[in-house]
Amino acid sequence: MNIAFRGAALALVPLLLAACASSTTATATARSAASASASASAASVDSRAAPTVSAPAARSEPPFILLGELHDNPDHHRARAEQLRRLIAHESRTVVVFEQFSRSEDAAVARARQAAPGDLNAVIDAAKLDRKSWRWPLHQPLFEAALQSGADIRGGNIDRDQVRRIVREGDAAWPAELLALRERTAWNGAQQDALRQDIQDGHCGAMPEAMLPGMVQAQRARDAAMARAMLDAREAGAKRVVLIAGNGHVRRDLAVPVYLQAAGVPSTDIDAVAYLEPGSAAPAGGFDRVERAPAPSREDPCAQFKR
Repeated sequence: MNIAFRGAALALVPLLLAACASSTTATATARSAASASASASAASVDSRAAPTVSAPAARSEPPFILLGELHDNPDHHRARAEQLRRLIAHESRTVVVFEQFSRSEDAAVARARQAAPGDLNAVIDAAKLDRKSWRWPLHQPLFEAALQSGADIRGGNIDRDQVRRIVREGDAAWPAELLALRERTAWNGAQQDALRQDIQDGHCGAMPEAMLPGMVQAQRARDAAMARAMLDAREAGAKRVVLIAGNGHVRRDLAVPVYLQAAGVPSTDIDAVAYLEPGSAAPAGGFDRVERAPAPSREDPCAQFKR
């Protein structure tokens, strides 16, 4: 399995189930993939107090920083929380964009912060963060780092209903601003094939071929949405924008950076960082750098397909 992409790919399974419910065979297979995802998410959390990821060397940071993750690795979250605190301390006009909630909840989150400053639960409720799917409180250190440092936070994702429609209907269901950004984006057959294969690998090779086009559409739409959220924050006055997302979303060659550059952001203004585990491979040219931390105890996410 492509471990760099696994978290982002498996996160799409529940959406795909609803979108493809009309196909009995496809739904049954996708449910098996969802079970594999659940096995990965049910992995026990390492109780170490501090992450083992080394701190990056001090250097001038670009305005767009993308910090990847394996969603179930607590050391990744703790290490990135420390990095967030450093970045915000250096530049107070930093906005943090989270994959973990939708762009449509930004206004509600802002109201919650104004009404109850410092109340993390109020913010999480306003963001409609799916605590079960994201295994809260795994991401709590990141939200605490942003909120306690006074940084603005924004959602980067698309509403689940919208993603389901994109899976079913393709281009007709894309939000107009995201479709316009996609149309400006250079994209070739090799990239399409690579993303398709990553999604298949992320689902243990068990995804029916008929379902893959919708999965690719959904993944590209979410990447475009996160890029758009980062661009909007920058245009609103942020000096630095940090994205918190799965490794599959921060890849330079296939994901959010592709859409940032399509909007005119120079490559040198982007820093894409993967957070991986020892022994896991990173795709050539996919990231500017890689940080590693030990894997937590987890079941084999492909176990369901081996029975």
